Amino acid sequence: MKIFVCLGLALLWSMTANAQVYKWVDEHGKIQYGDQPPPGIAKDRQRLNLRTTTPSNPPESNKSKSLSEEREEFDKRQKQRKEEEVKQLAKTEENKKKCIDAQTQLRVYTDSPRLTVPDGSGGVSYVDDDARQRKINDANKAISTFCK
Repeated sequence: MKIFVCLGLALLWSMTANAQVYKWVDEHGKIQYGDQPPPGIAKDRQRLNLRTTTPSNPPESNKSKSLSEEREEFDKRQKQRKEEEVKQLAKTEENKKKCIDAQTQLRVYTDSPRLTVPDGSGGVSYVDDDARQRKINDANKAISTFCK
């Protein structure tokens, strides 16, 4: 398969290398270009010798160096992309946990008729309606933030 590709490219290259280009000025004074000789009514005609040039090949040491540098840059970008994906995944998992916690808190504050919380001295105190509403509002804000 590689042989056919190389043969085809060589054939195309050889066709363009042997092409002749003509330049002439027509009766209206416009410069015309073509691959055929100009018609007999042309005032001035000129055959252009166009040579196809091959790009200068850099030495192999520079070529391999640039390829290795490109490979290093590619590896760095790929590593950064993977790190960003890991960070994004960790953030997503953290937001998921916070979402579940906020939904649980909302259920506790809306479903419990008489909510008790520890008072810090080993006892229990009841939550009044204002504190319950503040906790419900806080839980709703957390849900809107973390549950997307």
